[in-house]
Amino acid sequence: PQRVHAHYAYHIIRDATAILRRLPNLNQASTAVGKQITICGDLHGKLQDLLVILHKNGLPCAENPYVFNGDFVDRGKRSMEVLLLLCALLIVFPGAVFLNRGNHEDRAINVRYGFIREVRTKYRMQSERLLHQIERLYRALPLGTVVDSQVLVVHGGISNKTDLREIWTLDRFKLASLMDPPQSAKENPDGTEEDDTPERRAWRQVFDILWSDPQVADGCSHNTLRGAGTYFGPDVTEEFLRRHDLRLLVRSHECKLEGYELAHNNKCITIFSASDYYEVGSNKGAYVKLSGNPLTPQFVQFQVSAAKSNKRRLTFRQRVGLVERSALKSLAATIEARRIGLEAEFKTRDPESKGTISVKEWCEAMQNGTGLSVPWRLLRDRVLSPAAAEEAAKTGLIKYSETFCGPGSSGCYVTEALYRDKMALESLFSALDTDHSGTISMTELKQACSLLPNDGSEPGQLCTRLARCLDFNQDGRVDLNEFLEAFRLVESRRPVEPNESPDEED
Repeated sequence: PQRVHAHYAYHIIRDATAILRRLPNLNQASTAVGKQITICGDLHGKLQDLLVILHKNGLPCAENPYVFNGDFVDRGKRSMEVLLLLCALLIVFPGAVFLNRGNHEDRAINVRYGFIREVRTKYRMQSERLLHQIERLYRALPLGTVVDSQVLVVHGGISNKTDLREIWTLDRFKLASLMDPPQSAKENPDGTEEDDTPERRAWRQVFDILWSDPQVADGCSHNTLRGAGTYFGPDVTEEFLRRHDLRLLVRSHECKLEGYELAHNNKCITIFSASDYYEVGSNKGAYVKLSGNPLTPQFVQFQVSAAKSNKRRLTFRQRVGLVERSALKSLAATIEARRIGLEAEFKTRDPESKGTISVKEWCEAMQNGTGLSVPWRLLRDRVLSPAAAEEAAKTGLIKYSETFCGPGSSGCYVTEALYRDKMALESLFSALDTDHSGTISMTELKQACSLLPNDGSEPGQLCTRLARCLDFNQDGRVDLNEFLEAFRLVESRRPVEPNESPDEED
């Protein structure tokens, strides 16, 4: 496809950099005019996802502001186009577009994940001049956005040392690459480093907000999965929001199957806007709209592969396989990321340190340790090693250390039962959501009721009954979470075998 000439690409990036340099370390966004704001997560060079968002949600303007929360480039094939389009939007609508820095807005990361190679391939003779200007743009990007003094939007998250007062005053223009930290630091007896200079402390503040991930367990620890940033628990989020008089933390940085995830008592939102991130059909993208007073989130999901005419016809089994493999990757990452909390849950249920617990106790520990309300009993054979799964089937006891052998290491997949009904319900939700707003209005619900078989009730009465069942927060609209909750899938009880303990199956 025809690309933007290098001369114009350079000037677009240069002019956007000039605008960004005048901004504070934390953008100040407001919903005073339009009463709402849209937040988008990682795009990772997926131009079609960005175009779908702008098509569904409209172009930026004073009444329709946007926050793009970092990781614009790398991995995808159209990173340069995504970056140029975002810069152009910033230039044309400077008061309605807010760009945050992500951990991939870093040349050291771009070398590894493809953006440098893309620029050099597309702009051979002018690539170094463009890359030098892009580095200036990275340094000029604000580190986060505060919306209505209620919501903090940062790319990664926080740690127990994150202090917005320090972030406000640090010199972000010195941080060309977070992969090259200031060297001056005291070494503690345990081998860890203690930040002892203003430069080192500033680097640590930025490093944590760009690289961290939430965890289920309380506390804050080193992010072993990424090797950078921290894992922060619900207590860290609660204390941070209380200390800075905020209500909500919105972050990105992690691919989610549904495009978003709520954590930490719904006070920490993950939003991810690159659909089909791993492969076609692997995940949905989403953006979140904040509106009302206090600001309340409303999620809108999309998937580019589903919106396109299907050039590559896949069988049902192939589509399920793609989703299962993606789900398995996500499940493996979640279990590894929550390892410390899971180990604590297992040991709590094994006071005599036998190394084994019952199936029921293992399921409880997995739900508490990961925060995932999925049918762990059905997933047991998919998570454990084959030997441990076979032993559990024979004895009813699980060697819980085998939980960390790595889901999928034996080549098995997450069961279709986990997703089949949910996908059907999402399709039904999309059919009812005729205006594609991401919620079902009472008008749309009434239209659906008029199509149902008549049991003698008026459509209005039936609509009222359904609304009572579906609209949990009574705001007059039904979002996807409320819709799915009303049809929650629970594992059916099966009859207890004569030689089986009833407690094992409860």
